[in-house]
Amino acid sequence: MAVTVERLLEQMLREQREMLEEQKRINRLLRFVAHRQARELIETQLEKSIERRVYELSDGIRSSREIEKLVNKEVTQRTVVTWWQKWRRLGLVEQSPNYSGRMMKVMPLEELGLTTDVNEHLD
Repeated sequence: MAVTVERLLEQMLREQREMLEEQKRINRLLRFVAHRQARELIETQLEKSIERRVYELSDGIRSSREIEKLVNKEVTQRTVVTWWQKWRRLGLVEQSPNYSGRMMKVMPLEELGLTTDVNEHLD
C-alpha cells in the first residue's frame, strides 16, 4: 500500500509541475499582451513630459499635493486629481491599497521601455 501512495504522490507532484509550467507560459503571454497595450495607451494618453512625470510619481503613497510640489507646481493639485480620475477610467492607475484618494501606476514607464521625456512639438 505504501508503494501505491508513493506513486500517487509522485504523479500528483508531476502534474503540479506541469501545471506550474503552463501557468508560467500563460503569465509570459499575458505580460507580453499587457505591455504592448499599456505602452500604446500611455503613448497616446500621456503625450506630455509633465503627464508622464506625474504618472511616474503616482506611487499610491504620495498625495496629489505632494506631487504638485515635486513637479515645481507645473501643474496644480487639482490637475493631478483630474488626471488620476481619467487614468483610472483607462486602467493606467488604481486606488492605493493603503491611502484613500491616492492613486498608483499599474506599470512603471521603464518597464514599458518609455521615459518621462517626450518630444513635444510646439506649434
